Amino acid sequence: MSNRFAEWSSLSAWSIISFTLFAFKQLLSNGYALIPVVYTGWKQGFSSPWVIIAVLLSLLLILSYSVLQWFKFRFKIDANKLNIKHGIIFKKVDEIPFNKIQNVRLQQPLYFRPMGLYSIVVETAGSKGNEAELSALDYKEALALKKRLMTEQEQQSSTNSTDVGANTAETRHNTVARKSFKELVLFGLYQNNAIWLAVVLGPLFGQLDWESMENLQSVQAFWAWYDANIAISFILQATFALLALTLFYLLFSILSMTSAVLKYFPYRLSRSGNTLHRTGGIIAKQNDALAIKRIQVVKFYQPLVGRLFKRWTAYFQQVKGHEVEQRGSSNMLVPTMSRSGIAELLPKLKGIEATSTTLPKTYQHIHIGWFWRRGLLPLLVPAINTYFHGLDIFTELLWIAASLFSVGIYLRYRQYGYVIEGDNLWFHSGLFGHSWQLVALSKVQHVAMSQTPNQKRSQLANLEIGLASGSIKLPYISVIDARYIAERSLSLVHNDHRNWI
Repeated sequence: MSNRFAEWSSLSAWSIISFTLFAFKQLLSNGYALIPVVYTGWKQGFSSPWVIIAVLLSLLLILSYSVLQWFKFRFKIDANKLNIKHGIIFKKVDEIPFNKIQNVRLQQPLYFRPMGLYSIVVETAGSKGNEAELSALDYKEALALKKRLMTEQEQQSSTNSTDVGANTAETRHNTVARKSFKELVLFGLYQNNAIWLAVVLGPLFGQLDWESMENLQSVQAFWAWYDANIAISFILQATFALLALTLFYLLFSILSMTSAVLKYFPYRLSRSGNTLHRTGGIIAKQNDALAIKRIQVVKFYQPLVGRLFKRWTAYFQQVKGHEVEQRGSSNMLVPTMSRSGIAELLPKLKGIEATSTTLPKTYQHIHIGWFWRRGLLPLLVPAINTYFHGLDIFTELLWIAASLFSVGIYLRYRQYGYVIEGDNLWFHSGLFGHSWQLVALSKVQHVAMSQTPNQKRSQLANLEIGLASGSIKLPYISVIDARYIAERSLSLVHNDHRNWI
């Protein structure tokens, strides 16, 4: 493999498919707002032949652009970096040192599956997109290339790796976690997120003729039944609304559960040396690699539905700006974790600097002064309206909304807390769901303490802890604890010159 990629090499011609689909993706992502306009015009009979000509010309331009991209794309591997040349009009050369690579993802998109080809995606710290993507590689070449790019963790095996050696190394991976089909279905249920579906369906629902739908016989029959059986009692109306919302959530959960299975099954997280590997996926097979020392924070999140099932999702947060799968909320994760499963997982993550092995059950709350400064402010709006306009329907709605907002602030206050455990800091937060974040104080980059006059009198302080993955803020905590965390963090990193990014 070293000889194969020591000189400038081109990708397989099959990579034109990737370049073409990426161009389509860019076009659609920049033009999604035109969907309602095109849909409306088409329904009204817009059938000009110029539309067909424009579409054909666009397809031809995209295909030509993709062919030129493939023709100009070259890459090679030096002793300690990946070099890539690309560009049609303006040529560009990228040099990616191995020790700056955050993640290496080996994936098999659906369109490459018939040919048995894979893609390698390289992600570095702080980049806003994929740093490099090598498409249409043979499986053995892709596997060996992935191993070589993680050479900082496995220098001996990757320098002289062969196809057989790469396969042997895969068998030496120690399993950290596995997830069954049932566990992934449960993950899709409690981690449900239908915002993306609302974005897609919103413009389409806006085109529906709601007035005509109201005149349908079935709709009128439903409203007649509702008025005769449900509208007669407020309790029945509330029960019906609750059942409707539950059914609506379950319908969206079916999509979420299907997505979780297609994306992660069969899920396996393994460890080879100082590198974590995540494999799985039905439609697009994935094989992600993450150097353990790149992990800045281990986060355990439990949404509201997850609290009913007592299940957590573990996230390995890395350098802010580019995480696994290009999203800050999509760090490498372990789904459907119980407390006992977390106790088994943490000891297997030796190398993340944090030494805690169990999830805390209690935490130190922040001072209630945080709530008093915020919790009563929403009530000023309805109070002022009531003073000038008196009580009416509008002001009553304002009082209800402001009261709910104040309750939300109180719930957030109750969830704020922390636990100091040796050289580790656990940070707790949330609203209806909640999360624990495990921070090794030796990973801290900067600390900042601030105090208001009232906080000084109450011996309180605000503490901001800066990490490569972002900042964590602890408001209204004891000034003694704030000083201890700050001083302990600085003492740990003062003489530590290792690169933890």
